[in-house]
Formats: sequence, structure tokens, C-alpha cells
Amino acid sequence: MGKIIAVANQKGGVGKTTTAVSLAAFLAQAGQKVLLADVDPQGNATSGVDIKAGKQTVYEVLINGLPMEQALTATHVPGLALAPSDIRLAAAEVELVGQDEREYRLRDALSPVK
Repeated sequence: MGKIIAVANQKGGVGKTTTAVSLAAFLAQAGQKVLLADVDPQGNATSGVDIKAGKQTVYEVLINGLPMEQALTATHVPGLALAPSDIRLAAAEVELVGQDEREYRLRDALSPVK
């Protein structure tokens, strides 16, 4: 069973994305299988690993129930997969307000790929 490492801070500009991308790349280069889940609507982790988000992103996983496996994209780093994000994720906050168990959607989506 894998481990989940969250890089989070309420303040912007403190190096969350840089830390997450660097840690993910380092762990993959060290031989670990790594999934970098970009859950920021700015999508900087996605562009940081030189990927352009397509139609299947974390937004579709959280809002439409797309299985996480279908949103994954290979990166240029062997062993590092990405769950991409883009600006559409900004709408998820509003769309999830009335949904049951919204606070568990990311956890539940990551569970099968953990």
C-alpha cells in the first residue's frame, strides 16, 4: 500500500508546488512509483512537469466521478505519473457545496491507485 504526502499551506507563494514537483521527481528517480496529483486550479504542477492538461483532469475525477486511473498521464520522468489540473478546477469548490461527502472525494478517488 502506498503513502500519501500532502503539501499544503493556506498562504500562496510559499513553495508548495515547487516542493511537491521536486519531491515527486526525486522519489521517482529513486525508483519509487509516484503519482503527483495537481489539485490547484492554476495547474502549475501540471505545467511544471511539462504536461498540458487535456479533457480528463482532477476536475472530472471530483465532479463527474471519473476513475483516477483514467485521468493519469505519464510524464518524462520514469515512474512519475500525473493527475493534471487546469482552471476548470476552480469551479469545483462551488459545484461541490451541495454534494454529499464532498470532503472525501479526493481520498476515495486516490484509494484505488494508492
